[in-house]
Amino acid sequence: MKHVLIVGGGASGLLVAINIFRLAKDSISIEIAEPREVLGQGLAYSTTDEAHLLNVPAGRMSAFPDQPSHFVDWAGRDNNYFAPRKEYGRYLLETFAETKTKSPRVNFEHRRLMVRDISPSSSEWEAEFSDGSSREYNQVVLAMGHGLPLEISALKGLRDSARYQADPWRESSKISSGTLIGVGTGLTFIDLALSHLRTHPENRVIGISRNGLLPEAHLAKRAEPLPVPSQVRSSARAVREFIDNASDWRAAQDGVRHELPDIWFSWNEEEKKEFFAKHLRWWNVHRHRVSPEIQLEVEKAIGEERLQIVKDEVEGITEGANQVVLHLKSGASISGESLVNCLGYDAWKVNCLLSRLMESGVAVAGPMGLGIQSDFPRFNVKSSQPGGHPNLYAIGPILLGERFETTAIPELKEQALEIARRITSSDA
Repeated sequence: MKHVLIVGGGASGLLVAINIFRLAKDSISIEIAEPREVLGQGLAYSTTDEAHLLNVPAGRMSAFPDQPSHFVDWAGRDNNYFAPRKEYGRYLLETFAETKTKSPRVNFEHRRLMVRDISPSSSEWEAEFSDGSSREYNQVVLAMGHGLPLEISALKGLRDSARYQADPWRESSKISSGTLIGVGTGLTFIDLALSHLRTHPENRVIGISRNGLLPEAHLAKRAEPLPVPSQVRSSARAVREFIDNASDWRAAQDGVRHELPDIWFSWNEEEKKEFFAKHLRWWNVHRHRVSPEIQLEVEKAIGEERLQIVKDEVEGITEGANQVVLHLKSGASISGESLVNCLGYDAWKVNCLLSRLMESGVAVAGPMGLGIQSDFPRFNVKSSQPGGHPNLYAIGPILLGERFETTAIPELKEQALEIARRITSSDA
């Protein structure tokens, strides 16, 4: 019997398990190492707020590439529905339970532990857990998902403050009235800002970022992605010009996004660095869109002067008895009753297990030091020795440097299916 360990029980890990359940023809044992009690939620789907919506329409959120209407049918909605993230978490759990029930060849165990280290052994791999125990496995999947929150230096001194949330998706809200300041104005900011505004009609929100931009919005009905001409693939600038000049920029970007892992992998290190330096914020604003109904709510809040966006940088922060004051690079200052870090997560750099794997030579750093390398287009982890490990796989954000687009369900379900196929093949 094969023994498989999946490190991480968020959406990535659950999708791998679901696909193994579907594909297994022989007896197989799966363990998911995940400290959380509930699987499949992770950062994205652990919210309890029904108003926090997916930023991808339902037609693209099936758990199965070969069954594109699976989520739509489960939800009883059309392709352009934007589901609550909480609802999608229920979908993943129900799909997991259903496929597990239909797969009598698979034994499953949820180990509520962290994995401290993974090393080669006589059975292929030995995993050391946070309780001091260890077990051996034939196959291991690294599905750690998102790591620690990004923080600018000015925020770090407030980590113990009752007025500051450093990690909003893992911490409960501390202050529910007055003015909320968000550092960063992406999708996390939109969710938290609207939740704060809904709590009380007198509440206000101020968002600050270097670009002063909010996410773009989806259209009510998604158009088919545009094909990407070969010349567009040559550089980051060509990609941007293709999208900016298209008659429907959303369809153009959707086309690029679908092929971006291949495009990204073909670029040299300098081209990738240029994309990060000159085009990353532009890409994120256009790529990570909000639903049409959320866009209307944002516009209404701005029109009512309850939501304000400031284009500036934070140089320092002071905390008084009743407020926090942000001192900005422009010389201005803004104050509020609470402050939240909306800068996102450092999924590819801050991870103790990945650090240990790279120190031991089991894994090597990805391009620009982001995440780890795999044997692209496959998902076997590369070591310091030539070739990839045949029985050690990586999925999701830890492949950012190598694939760039590797954090959302449309990409993760493809990765999970390929990894499950390799694990369940007769010669694996």
